[in-house]
Amino acid sequence: MSIDERLRTGLAQNTDHLLPDLEAELESTYDRARVRGVRRGAVALAAVAAVATAVVWYGDVPALRDAEPVAPDPAPRSATDLKGVQGSLEPGTYRLRTFGVQSRPVFQVPAGYFSNGGWVIDAGGGSEPEQLGAVQVWRVDRVLDTPCRRRTSETVGPTAADLAREVASQRGPSTRPVPTELDGHRGSYLEVTVPADTDLAACPGGEYTLWLTGRDSGPWHSDRPGIVHHLWILDVDGTRTVVVASNYPDQPAAQHQELIDLAESVRFEAPGS
Repeated sequence: MSIDERLRTGLAQNTDHLLPDLEAELESTYDRARVRGVRRGAVALAAVAAVATAVVWYGDVPALRDAEPVAPDPAPRSATDLKGVQGSLEPGTYRLRTFGVQSRPVFQVPAGYFSNGGWVIDAGGGSEPEQLGAVQVWRVDRVLDTPCRRRTSETVGPTAADLAREVASQRGPSTRPVPTELDGHRGSYLEVTVPADTDLAACPGGEYTLWLTGRDSGPWHSDRPGIVHHLWILDVDGTRTVVVASNYPDQPAAQHQELIDLAESVRFEAPGS
C-alpha cells in the first residue's frame, strides 16, 4: 500500500464519527416539527375556544343581549284651570279659558304673569292701564274692514287660510301670512300692528277691534297705539282657532320674546278631558 492510500484510510477511520447520521437527524427534525405543530394547534384551539366562550358569555349578559326598554317620557303635568283665578301666577302649567273655542288650551307660564279671571294670561298685574302684554285664544266669526267701525264686519270663509287673508287685508300694517304649526295643528302666522297714529277716542268704546266672535265682542286695544299682535290661526280638530300674543310698545324687549314663547308652548286638550 502506498503512502497516499495509507493516509486516506487512516483519515477516513479517524473522521467517520464526525459525520452526522442523516437518517437519524431527519427523523429528529420531523419529531420536533410534529411537537411544534401540536403545540401551535393547541394554542390556536385554545384561542378559538376563548373567543367562543367570550361570545357565549357576553351573549348571556342582559345589558348586552337585550337593551333595557327606555322609560317613556313622563306624562304631561296636570294643568291648573285658570277659571276664576285672580292675581299673580306661580310658574307652571295652566289651562286658559277661551273666547268661543271648545278645545282647552294649556300653556307653560314662566314667572311674572297674572290671571284676571282666566281669560287672559298677562304681564301687567291684571289691571288694564298697567297691562304689558297678554296671551288669549279666540274663535273668530267676522273680520272688520275698518277696525274702528264695528258695523263694517264681514263673515269670512271657514278655513284658517281664509281668516289669515282677511286679517292681512285690513287697514293698518300687517305681515304676510306664512305657514305655521303649533301642537301639531297647522295654519298661518302673521303680525298685525295697531297704527301709531290711531285715535282710539274715535273708535267705538275706545277699542281698535280686529274681529268679532259670537256676540259683539272682540280683542280690544284701549291702552295705546303701537301694539303688535302675533297671530297663530290654526285648524284645531276642525275648529278655526286663533292664539294671540299681544306685545305692547313699552314692554321690555326680552318680554316680547317671552310672550311669543309662552304662546308657542300651547297644547290643546279635547273638550271634557
